[in-house]
Amino acid sequence: MDTCFLFTEYLNDNGCLCLKLTADGLLKNPPAELSFNEIKELQQESKTILVEPCSRATLINLELPWLPERKARAAIPYALEDKLAQPVEELHFAFDRAHYQNNYYLIGVIAKHRMLDVMHQMDEHEIAFEMITLDWFALDTNQLCISGSNLLINQEHFKGALSGALALRYLKQHPLNTPLLFNDSNLINNDAIEKSAELSYAWIARKLLKSKPLNLCQGDMQHGGTSDWLKKGYKLMAVSCSVWLLSMLVVNALILSSLNKKTDEVDREIAVIYHQFFPEAKQVISPKFRISQLLKTNENESQTRFWFLMNEFAKTMKGSTVSLQQLRYQNKTLSVTVVSPDFVTLEELEKALKTQLKVNQTEASTHEQQVIATLELT
Repeated sequence: MDTCFLFTEYLNDNGCLCLKLTADGLLKNPPAELSFNEIKELQQESKTILVEPCSRATLINLELPWLPERKARAAIPYALEDKLAQPVEELHFAFDRAHYQNNYYLIGVIAKHRMLDVMHQMDEHEIAFEMITLDWFALDTNQLCISGSNLLINQEHFKGALSGALALRYLKQHPLNTPLLFNDSNLINNDAIEKSAELSYAWIARKLLKSKPLNLCQGDMQHGGTSDWLKKGYKLMAVSCSVWLLSMLVVNALILSSLNKKTDEVDREIAVIYHQFFPEAKQVISPKFRISQLLKTNENESQTRFWFLMNEFAKTMKGSTVSLQQLRYQNKTLSVTVVSPDFVTLEELEKALKTQLKVNQTEASTHEQQVIATLELT
């Protein structure tokens, strides 16, 4: 199938720079600025790829273990926050498995408003497309090329695009890295470098056709044509109808049996709990009402006992050099952990408590010349 390439660097209200390649990479329609109507005619029986200039985006290598997409989309923006001038909320982050190597993500960062503007303009003029990518992905490793006034760089130390003085300075600092020059390369004039007769856009399109460029349309920026959505909708409806018919035939036959089994299980559980509260009962009568009344009675008794134990303990502790570290109440037993300056003082406290309560020392140890003990008061 033929492929149309739209270079969105030249996108305006009237049209865009466009070219068309055959499946073998032969130039079928040379680069030309076409109107949207002309582009739609050129698109017939072919797919379309939008090519954004890398000068509008940023490419960053991020060391991070491969994560599921949802986790990666949450983690990556904040991992790169310090490396970006714009707030991460205004940026779109694109990545894929094909460009993940040696525990490093290659992440394309582009402004959300730019992505939305391009997609909106294409939708407005009914221009269908399969993906949006960057011209940079036409480069091989350690390759440079000059497209128009932009220098595209794919080096280990830098990946992206430079223009103007920055591009000239980079070329001067790296004289051994010879860039590819094309007929439309106007950043430098160097007779020592052989210049290709074709336009850089044709070369970029041909390289993108044979490579696996990163698709920026992902995450919140996914895009699909109307026909794609209709096909997905029809498939979803067909699957839903099949599932519904199968459910009607199978589920209704199982519901009654399932409910009867659950009812029997619940009845048995209720009977077990009921006889725990009322062991002398011969049959289950109003379990909810009787058990709730019993629980309320026990709750009142438990609260009364708790406040009694707290009151006796507080009176004994008043004026004592022993300090309270932890307190816990369970099963009508008040468990207290106290810190005493010595064993003698601890023993005096226990004697004082035993005048009103039952005291059981469950644990005692020394720590930093102090005695830590746990007492159970009942």
